Amino acid sequence: MASIHDGHRERMKETFAAHSEALTEVQFLELLLYYAVPRRDTNELAHRLLDRYGSLKEVLDADGADLHKVEGVGEGTELYLKVVREAVRRYVSEPIKETHYIFSSKDAGNYFIPLLQYERIEKVYLLCLNGRGGVICCTLIGSGTLNGVNLSIRAVVDEAVRRRSASVVLAHNHPDCFAIPSGEDRCFTIELKHALELMDIRLFDHIIVSDDTYVSFAQSGYLN
Repeated sequence: MASIHDGHRERMKETFAAHSEALTEVQFLELLLYYAVPRRDTNELAHRLLDRYGSLKEVLDADGADLHKVEGVGEGTELYLKVVREAVRRYVSEPIKETHYIFSSKDAGNYFIPLLQYERIEKVYLLCLNGRGGVICCTLIGSGTLNGVNLSIRAVVDEAVRRRSASVVLAHNHPDCFAIPSGEDRCFTIELKHALELMDIRLFDHIIVSDDTYVSFAQSGYLN
């Protein structure tokens, strides 16, 4: 038996297919929710979500426990929104796979922005390079909370040695603040630099990402 909302949904899909930019933010979220809530009107739910979070980006970034405070959001809707967010993250990070060489701090910053800008918890990556600046691998070596990651210098050095790196770039994100190195960031970086030098590995740079901006330790003089 057809739903009373089928006609409206088909019109929305046709509008999106012909002119996707014509949909308002609430209409676009309503359309997204069709696939999480197949048998109910999703317009009111889209309005409630945008009223609470202010934008589609903030809806997708919302914590699962907080999402459940919105009337009409169950586990299925929460999971679906997480899937959409992860799809967006993977889509925007795909171009970094085409980057084969890191020759400058700008190259390193541009590599890590799409990888880290949408993360809502702090994560640390190690980019291992060969003697020509070619990318050997990019490894997630630490994942923490909104405000920090527990990471040992030995873990970073061991990974760099295991990958037979000539140089490495360390990168992490500041999810809820500016891309400004903290005192802890600077101390850890200098200690890491010295530990890597003992293994004849160069710390090429340490990149901190916040949204679509980054700070380079090398450019800022913090590696001197």
